[in-house]
Amino acid sequence: MSIYMVQHSFSKPEWEQEWNEWYAGNLPVLMRVPGFYTGQRFKSPDGSPPRYMAAYTVDADVFESQFYLDSGGGGTNSARFRPAYQVWIRNLFEGITKAPDIGPDEYLVLVDDAAKNWQHPDVKIIWLETTGFHKTTPWRGIGVARADQIDALRGDERVIIYQAITEQMGPLY
Repeated sequence: MSIYMVQHSFSKPEWEQEWNEWYAGNLPVLMRVPGFYTGQRFKSPDGSPPRYMAAYTVDADVFESQFYLDSGGGGTNSARFRPAYQVWIRNLFEGITKAPDIGPDEYLVLVDDAAKNWQHPDVKIIWLETTGFHKTTPWRGIGVARADQIDALRGDERVIIYQAITEQMGPLY
């Protein structure tokens, strides 16, 4: 299994609600694609870029499947929103078998650090190796934090904190 992460910063506030509504409908479309096992959307609580992120548990070869391509995969379903994408980053990672399921009182912590030397005494980080798509970082740390832990994580440019805006979905096939 691989972890597929898509990060966005959206530059047209007048389109943002429509885009979020579209994405809410597109998540179940992707979860109908054989090879997609989990999917969940996130938003940075303080607006740090990239502001939005979606994390999926997938089979690495799913992106070559006709079912994926016919379902609008690879950004074809979202083409009308591309003029508003200030940031659009797609990475594929190896290192865990399932994306963490982030609950309402939890935060997803991502750390991009090529040296893999970031650590925090209260947040366990697992290092994922980038294996596909944009490969914007060779290594990404992933962890889960409680609300009372995130203030101590802010201010480090390597750290992005995300709050879930959907529940984690499982496959719909």
